[in-house]
Amino acid sequence: MIKAVLMAGGKGSRIRPLTLSRPKPMIPVANRPMIEYIVEKVKKAGYDELIVTLSYLKSQIKNLLEEDYPDMNILYSVEQKPLGTAGGVKKAAKYIDDTFFVLSGDVLVDVDLNELLRFHKENKALATLVLTPVDNPSHFGIAVLDDENQIIKFLEKPSPQEVFSKMANTGTYILEPEILDYISTKKGEVDFSQDVFPQLIKEQAGIYGYVLDGYWNDVGRPKTYLQANYDVLNKKIKTKPYGRKLPEGVGRLGDIWIGKGVKIGNKVRLIGPVVMGDNCVIEENCVLGQNTVIGDNVHLEKKSTIKGSVIFPDSTIKEDSYLKDCIVDSDCVIERGSYIEKGAILGSHVHLGSHSRVRSKRSIYNSTVILPESIVDSDYPIVT
Repeated sequence: MIKAVLMAGGKGSRIRPLTLSRPKPMIPVANRPMIEYIVEKVKKAGYDELIVTLSYLKSQIKNLLEEDYPDMNILYSVEQKPLGTAGGVKKAAKYIDDTFFVLSGDVLVDVDLNELLRFHKENKALATLVLTPVDNPSHFGIAVLDDENQIIKFLEKPSPQEVFSKMANTGTYILEPEILDYISTKKGEVDFSQDVFPQLIKEQAGIYGYVLDGYWNDVGRPKTYLQANYDVLNKKIKTKPYGRKLPEGVGRLGDIWIGKGVKIGNKVRLIGPVVMGDNCVIEENCVLGQNTVIGDNVHLEKKSTIKGSVIFPDSTIKEDSYLKDCIVDSDCVIERGSYIEKGAILGSHVHLGSHSRVRSKRSIYNSTVILPESIVDSDYPIVT
């Protein structure tokens, strides 16, 4: 029976501090863990056999899947040390006896899995990679296809001088179990893109590229994480946000989804798309601008403005604060009159003093206290 292997063991170092307290697949996108978008796609395609590779903070993922998907047959393969993408699949080999998908727990991709399977079988491929055109291919593996969609050239993360294609590897594959014979874990970590695919191409073993013209986002950096939230709100990702939609009216424009128990004060302006979780309090004269995500139990005090930002659950934003295109993790307190600029990230349990300013793209790690009237123009890393 066809299974899906979901790789969910990475530490997500590029998007810290959000991954200091949770594995990257558990980071919420529009108020639901990212891994749910991927599992839902597998389920809707008609597959209920899932193999999940785990390592970092593994219990969080396991607990979520067991609670939310009791009707699926989910097996777990735990890595005690990093094995690489191919090494992780090899470790799970005892569960694999048929054609299988490989999906990344931090990649959102709108591919039709059944159409991908059909393409794979028609070509009698050993491996099929989902590819998509990109403007800047330097962060990804790139491929060249022949007239029959067979991959004839591949290079992982090329330098600007090495770029020979703008067709990028999305990290989504369908493979035959025979590929496991090409994976040797004797040398430690083994990666599909670095080690396995180049060998398959060299041996002309049957590696094909399926070109996707739909949605894809490698949610590995703050910029792409914010974009993923925006794309859910703007319906570029088919899964709808949680909550009920508010009708448009005075001070309410566009799509606005709210959870249960939300309290909205007088003269609040809501400019959608916006989503709010359960039990939020939005006090009078606040403004929630386009592409804003507010998690459960967030309290926004009067005369504050949030635009294009993601606020995780249980945080408090005091009056007269201004947040634009930033990320605030859970249980934070932003004191009155503070300003957080574009691309900044606050980890969980951060206390930002009154009338402080966090400059663009700065990171403040978990449990940091920033004194009042501070200007944060450098990162605040973990204190060890």
